Amino acid sequence: MVNIPVVIGMLIFFFQSMSSLKVNAIESIQQNQSELMKTVESDIDYVKQQLFKISNMSDWNELNTSSPGGIHYNGISAINRFRERFQNTMDTSRIFSDVWANIPSANRRFSAKNGLEDFNAEEDNKIRSFYHDYKRVVEWEGRLFIASKSGYLEDVGVNIAAEIDMKKLWQLVETRKSFANEEIIFVFHGNEETYLYNTASELARNLVQSNFAIKNKDLPHNLLIQTSSSLGDFTTYSLVPTDSVYSFLESFYVSMFFVLFCTVAAIVAYFLVVGRLIKRPIRILIDGFKQVEKGDFSTRLERKGNDEISYLYQNFNTMSVKLSDLITENYIKEIYAQRAIYQQLQSQINPHFLYNSFYVLHHMIKEGDNENAEEFSISLSQYYKFLTKNSRSDVLLQEELLHTEVYMNIMKKRYGSRVSIDVHYEDPAILQVEVPRLILQPFVENIFKYGIGYKREILQVVLSIRQVDQELIIRISDNGKGIEDDILEKFKKELLLPDAPSDSAIFNINKRLKIKFGTDYGVSVTNAASGGCQVEIKIPYSSQDTETRGVEACIE
Repeated sequence: MVNIPVVIGMLIFFFQSMSSLKVNAIESIQQNQSELMKTVESDIDYVKQQLFKISNMSDWNELNTSSPGGIHYNGISAINRFRERFQNTMDTSRIFSDVWANIPSANRRFSAKNGLEDFNAEEDNKIRSFYHDYKRVVEWEGRLFIASKSGYLEDVGVNIAAEIDMKKLWQLVETRKSFANEEIIFVFHGNEETYLYNTASELARNLVQSNFAIKNKDLPHNLLIQTSSSLGDFTTYSLVPTDSVYSFLESFYVSMFFVLFCTVAAIVAYFLVVGRLIKRPIRILIDGFKQVEKGDFSTRLERKGNDEISYLYQNFNTMSVKLSDLITENYIKEIYAQRAIYQQLQSQINPHFLYNSFYVLHHMIKEGDNENAEEFSISLSQYYKFLTKNSRSDVLLQEELLHTEVYMNIMKKRYGSRVSIDVHYEDPAILQVEVPRLILQPFVENIFKYGIGYKREILQVVLSIRQVDQELIIRISDNGKGIEDDILEKFKKELLLPDAPSDSAIFNINKRLKIKFGTDYGVSVTNAASGGCQVEIKIPYSSQDTETRGVEACIE
C-alpha cells in the first residue's frame, strides 16, 4: 500500500518523460538539420558569389583573344590569376571539390584542380542547357553542379561552373547526427532527384525506393524527421530508432524499479519483524482481555525478557488476580443469589397464563366455536413466540402495553364485545420508561378470571399511567364486584411480608419489584370507590435519555 502511489507516480513520470524525450529528440534533430541546411545554403551562396566575381574579371578578354592553337603569354598570366581565385574559393568552401571554366575560343578547359585540359564540348553544352532551368544545383552523370545563368556574365566565350564533392558533403552530413544510430538521407531537388544515404541501411533504402511513400506510422520503433531548405533545393530526413531516444530513460527506470523492489523487500521484512516483536504479543494480550471479559479470570500471560511487553503481561496477570478476588468475595455471590430468586419468581408467571389460556381454549372447543378457536390458537402461538423471542428482563413500557393488548385481543375472541380496555397517559414520552417484563398482563388476566363471571354487561378495564415526582404510578381498575373486605385486608398484610406466598401473580410481581427496586416500591391492592378492584404499581421513573430501543412487534 505504501508503494502503490510511488509506482503510479513513477509510471506517470515514465510516460511523461518518454513523451518529453521524444519531443526534445525531435527538436534536437530538427535543429541539427536546420544548421546543416544553413551550412550548405551558405556555402552554395558563397561559391555562387565568387563565381559571379570571377565571371566579371577583365582577364577573360585575354583568354577570348587566344587562338585555338594555343594561349599567348598574356593569356597564361590571366590563367594564373584565375587559378589563384579558383583555389581561394575551394579552400574557403566546405563542400565544393572543383571550379572550372570552359574556353571554347582557345579550345581549352581550365580547372582549379587539374589546370589546363582539353575542351569538353559535351560538358559545355550540357551545362549551358541548364541555364534555362533556373535551378541552383543541377545533376549530370552523378555529378552536382552550380550552373545558373542568373548572376553570371552572359558571355558565350566563357562557361564557369563549380562541382560539389559528394564525399565532403556526406562527411558534413555525418557530423550533424544527434544519435549514434541515426540514419540520414540527404536529397537534392534539382533537374534530377539526387540522394545521399548509407546504402547498407535497409530502412533508408526502402524509403528512397518508395519515394518516401512509407508514412511514419509504418516505421515501427523509428522516428522519421525531415527539414527542407528555405528555397526548396534540398531536404534532410533523419531515421532514429526509438530505443536510442529512450535508452537513457530505460536504464534510469531499471535502476528506479530495482530501488523500488529493494524498498518493498525492506517493508515486508520490517512488517515480519514488527509482527513478531510487537503485533503478535499485542494480539496475545487482546485475547487475554477477551478471556477475562468472558469471565475466565484464571487467564495468565507469560513472556521471557524485561521489555515493555513483559511489563504489560505482568500487570495483566496482577489485574486478573485482583479482579477475580474482588468479584468472588464482594459482588458475584450477591448478584447470582438475587438473579436466581428474580428468575424463579418470573418463571412462575408464564405458566399461569398458559394454564388459563388452555382453559379458555377448552371452553371454545367445548362450545363448538371452531373458527374462533383456530384464530385463538394462532394468536396464542404468536403470543408465546414473542415471550420466547424477547429474553430481556426489562422492556419499554410501550412494549409491555402492546403485550397486554395482544392478551386483550386473545380474550376478545372469547368474550366478543363484552369486554373493553381504556389506556390513559398524559405524555407519550412516559412510554419510553423501562419496566420489568410481565407486570401488567397478569393483573388483566385476573380481572378476566374473577370479574367476567360477575358482570353480565360490558366488563371495562381502565389502565392509567402517570408520573409523580421521580416515581411511575400504574393503576389498573375494573368495574367488577371488587374484593371482600376481610380478603382485602389479608392481601394488604401479606404484601408487606418478605416471605409471602408466591403462587399468586400479585405476590410474584410484588416480590420482583421489591428485589429489583427496594422495599419502597411494589404493588398495592384496594377496592375502587365506583366498585371493582384496583391495583396500583409503583416503580422508579427512569426515562431513556439516549436513543430508545425499537419496540419489538408483539405479533409478526
